[in-house]
Amino acid sequence: MNSSIVVVVWLVILNAVMFTAQLFLGDKVLLYLALWPPGDHVVASIGTRTFSAGFQPLQLLSYGFLHGDFFHIGINLIGLVLFGPLLERCMGAGHFLFYYCFCLVCAGVAQLLVGLGDAQAAATIGASGAIYGLLAAAASLYPERKLLLIPLPGELEARTLAWLLAGISVLHGVFGTNAGVAHFAHLGGMLGGYLLVQYWRGRLPIQPNRILEP
Repeated sequence: MNSSIVVVVWLVILNAVMFTAQLFLGDKVLLYLALWPPGDHVVASIGTRTFSAGFQPLQLLSYGFLHGDFFHIGINLIGLVLFGPLLERCMGAGHFLFYYCFCLVCAGVAQLLVGLGDAQAAATIGASGAIYGLLAAAASLYPERKLLLIPLPGELEARTLAWLLAGISVLHGVFGTNAGVAHFAHLGGMLGGYLLVQYWRGRLPIQPNRILEP
């Protein structure tokens, strides 16, 4: 088992750098790197000039390194530090990085699909989909591992925390409460991550690529 957590460290640094860029550059960063729904979306107008944005494939990764405010990035980095080291040591650096990016893409695709046909669909930002994917992996591989509920007191088993947060996302997503949060992106990241872990454990009814213990 590899003891290095170099990928987690660099992901924290990259998120911090991109958030700093947002603070100084503002909407210019969102214009190119947020996950925009298909179509042409007017982002800003200066005099007679308008600035518009639309979907680009690269955004399925780049959106995950942008955040709305200090709380948004803070809670996601707590999740990354909470789950990331355990999983990087288990998977190895290369597979962990692939897993993180895969969860980001799954989360982004889920959010795009839910927003199809919605004229009010907005851009999506944040690493939450990947963090929910990390939680899904932790719950699959270490279901009884007790996790600290930073910044809250107490702890829960990984399996219990995963079901709890998944249930909350389903309720908010279905009933449209807690607007402004990409609940289906959370679920997409969780589902995609869970399936990839099961594939790597040889538990899916397809040719396995086993890199994890069953």
